[in-house]
Amino acid sequence: MIDPDDPDDPDDTDDTDDTDDTDELDRWVRISNRTRGYGGVFNYATADDKEIVELSTADDWCRSIAAEFGLTVGEPESNPDDPPDCYVSVRGKRLGIELVQLVDREHKRRAALGETPYARKLFQDTQWSEVRFVSKLNELIQNKGNKYQKREKRTDVLVIHTEETWLSSGQARGWLADAQIEQHPNIASAFLLFVYEPGRGVPHWPVFRLYGDLGGMK
Repeated sequence: MIDPDDPDDPDDTDDTDDTDDTDELDRWVRISNRTRGYGGVFNYATADDKEIVELSTADDWCRSIAAEFGLTVGEPESNPDDPPDCYVSVRGKRLGIELVQLVDREHKRRAALGETPYARKLFQDTQWSEVRFVSKLNELIQNKGNKYQKREKRTDVLVIHTEETWLSSGQARGWLADAQIEQHPNIASAFLLFVYEPGRGVPHWPVFRLYGDLGGMK
């Protein structure tokens, strides 16, 4: 690796940087794997990790919004005075983005303790139904909205992101067609974001608009 302190000398290398990069990658792999494949993309260990995960998730939401709705969204900027978690620019307007994970905390705890979501009891318990899915979405929207209401604040966008093992974007698309999504007055718009699904044949993460409009969306 070229020494960043001596850019004019491309032959000067520092193996320590390579080792540090490898150690950091290994650390993230361990963090991701600690729940045995259950929602590992959004795992973190420190406050700094949390910020990295939030910005990365928001960035994937921006890419998906551009791909699915033809709306260019600026690069996410972290908010040191959370809430909201971060800000983006849309058509010259600064929008606040709040992030929340759709995950069953008890199931994730069981996975971290050694159960696998791919067999036996945890496999059975992690299956989704339409009723449970819609109920969970509404619960997340209302809980977040109520927190903003207590602070006498509003946010422009709520991004509900998920890596539930046995919940797919295909299921969500069918269930959302007739779903009654309960809007909250302190949340202007809400979206559901899935992690990358190879079988879809597109590079961006699946995203669904639950309600609201950012302006200029297809």
